[in-house]
Amino acid sequence: MRHKLLAALLLLAAPAGLAAVTRASLRAASGVSMDMAYESLEPGQPMLFILKSPEIAAAIVHFRGQTAVIRRNSSAVAEPMGFIGIDLDVKPGTYPLEVQFEKRDGAIETFHGQITVRVRKFPSLKLRVSQEFVTPPKSVEERIRRESEMVNLVFSLTTPEWLGDGPFIAPHPVQPWPNFGQRRVTNGVLSSVHGGIDLPVPFGQPIRATNRGRVVLSSPLYLSGGTVIIDHGLGVFSYYCHLSQLLVRRGDVVDKGAVIGTCGSTGRSTGPHLHWSMRIGPSRVDPYAFLDLPVEGGSAPRDVR
Repeated sequence: MRHKLLAALLLLAAPAGLAAVTRASLRAASGVSMDMAYESLEPGQPMLFILKSPEIAAAIVHFRGQTAVIRRNSSAVAEPMGFIGIDLDVKPGTYPLEVQFEKRDGAIETFHGQITVRVRKFPSLKLRVSQEFVTPPKSVEERIRRESEMVNLVFSLTTPEWLGDGPFIAPHPVQPWPNFGQRRVTNGVLSSVHGGIDLPVPFGQPIRATNRGRVVLSSPLYLSGGTVIIDHGLGVFSYYCHLSQLLVRRGDVVDKGAVIGTCGSTGRSTGPHLHWSMRIGPSRVDPYAFLDLPVEGGSAPRDVR
């Protein structure tokens, strides 16, 4: 039996003194519910969905062409969860949110709500780099295309299980540059939108995994240099670039805080630093917005931030 029910989004503010995370209760008319947690509803922000009602076997969340499938099973965390990102290029406006709740008896209820994405201003920067990185020589065009396809393929594959261990941590304690979403004008031409954050880590210092996961790429790439990508499950990936050494291999399962490489200035880089980015499927999201999300499980201390 299928029911379509319209319910209101109930916003619950975080208690004073805690991280600025908002919780929303997505509640259908019968009372079944799911929590939604986020730092803000702006471009470049991750949204965490947590299945609360024990009588719900599964939930499917739909938002702007993205889908998060959340299933309850004996091996998962007590409160199953899923992620959806608001890509940094999403235009401000109001967008529909739909959640299909599947009860244990097979009945289905559908929650309909709306999410209003607010305006977010991003910085801009002018850069001067070697012209070969702005207009790469013909001899490397095929390599760049092939590497881009390989990275996009990695991000298109979703591991249905959560591989992480509790909250996320930063890969290095240095203070980051506030350049997420930065519009970059390179050698006088708008060349890119910065999909991550740069950390001014000194050359050779260790870079650590932001959470437990499986290494799905560890390779020197033309533009991003020494690159590691970790799959944390449920469509969440962390991405580390310009490394001078790669200390993990594809297929390795790494713990949160494990050293995966050392900082460098390989690829398209003007000096030693770490480019750190996070993806939820195709969505580019602010890595530091992940650190305060109430991700369940694990006991590793958050002493790397």
